[in-house]
Amino acid sequence: MDIIKHKNISSAEGRILTTFMDKNKNWFTLPDVYLNFSELAKSSLRVHLKNMIDDGLLLRVRDGIYYIIPFEYFSETFVPDWHLLVEPLTKAEHYIGYYSALHIHNLITQPSLIEQIVVNKQVQPANVTIRNIRFQYVYHNKKHFFGYEKMWIDNFNKVYCSDLEKTFVDCLFKPDYSCGIVEIGKALYKARNRIDFEKLMKYVEMFSSIAVVKRLGLLLELMDIPNPIIPALQKKNTKTVILLDTILSKGGKINSRWGIQINIDTEEIKNSIYT
Repeated sequence: MDIIKHKNISSAEGRILTTFMDKNKNWFTLPDVYLNFSELAKSSLRVHLKNMIDDGLLLRVRDGIYYIIPFEYFSETFVPDWHLLVEPLTKAEHYIGYYSALHIHNLITQPSLIEQIVVNKQVQPANVTIRNIRFQYVYHNKKHFFGYEKMWIDNFNKVYCSDLEKTFVDCLFKPDYSCGIVEIGKALYKARNRIDFEKLMKYVEMFSSIAVVKRLGLLLELMDIPNPIIPALQKKNTKTVILLDTILSKGGKINSRWGIQINIDTEEIKNSIYT
């Protein structure tokens, strides 16, 4: 930790950093500090934390939550991996979902500056901005809150994220949270050999959304993705007509097989696999 000398730091502040870094923690809370340094006055510890923020050692994520700024970074320009900020920001049970989950599954090339977090309780405010990154909370009821696990995002860190199959179910439920149907179709094609179609169909049945049934069936056929679930999807289909892409305005022909209003040029979806 010789690099510590390049920033202003006292002995007590060095101990605070070392305590949490030795535990491989990128962040900690004020109660964590009180617990680990109970021999010091709480008022003194708060002063140390303020000094560490002022000296560029810590980023205050929100009241009582601190993220350790690596020594080699300048505090003014440092932006943490926003997937790692989800846990300290979120008290409710949660997982990273929608377009953010597509990024973790390596199915998109351009990550968004919006981190989408699925929660099982209403969170207020629903949007929190840190260093120009917007954290957007998306509420799912009990029936829709499933299919997530701890996933590696690098060699050292795991986060809660929807698994591959649930990511597609969520995205097809709300394409507007996933940058639209073109991005979803492109990701679906890219992941075609990784998808467990038996699990995907099970999730579709658990989720119980006719919109997911219709959009999934149409995309699988449109993208010519080999799969065994088209008959099961057709069996669950209804005569209800839905919009294909929810980020675009209504219009276009009706696909009678799936009951979808095609409000986007399907050639754009098919050609997306080449971009």
